[in-house]
Amino acid sequence: MRLFVAAELPECLVEELAETSALLRGTLRGRYVAPDSLHVTLAFLGEVPGSRLEEVEAAVARACDGRARAEVSLGPLGSFGRRRSATLWQSVESDGALEALAGAVRSELRNSGFSFDEKGFLAHVTLMRAVDLSSGELPMPHVASAAIDTVTLFSSDLSGGRPRYESLFSVVLD
Repeated sequence: MRLFVAAELPECLVEELAETSALLRGTLRGRYVAPDSLHVTLAFLGEVPGSRLEEVEAAVARACDGRARAEVSLGPLGSFGRRRSATLWQSVESDGALEALAGAVRSELRNSGFSFDEKGFLAHVTLMRAVDLSSGELPMPHVASAAIDTVTLFSSDLSGGRPRYESLFSVVLD
């Protein structure tokens, strides 16, 4: 199964991100991420045998043990990739809390013998994929602040028209 670990966003941040997506729809074409799929990926594992699921859950639980909620704010927009086929995202700022959480999750996964995408962690929420950014200026995104208090292990299914995520295991932060 295809797995990733993510910080789940509180509803108030999802609503603000949905408002930013609505603004973007007026100016950009691309594939929009549905509000129920918005999250901050802490570690992407890719394909993991189902027989190792409990080991992944235990590593996530250890990484989150005793960790406080992460106070975060939505920041500016950014992108990955080429200008005509980019991934558009909004940054999530946390004074290092999300970076520390991602580091702990990755360390526990590594210590448990799991491989994952080793790209440097950048706290962000993907809003659009395959977007053409060459057509002009981006609108100002909505901003808000809140606390992230849940880390979840998800499976992802890419076989349909859009990715479908299933929550497999969650930890609530202190």
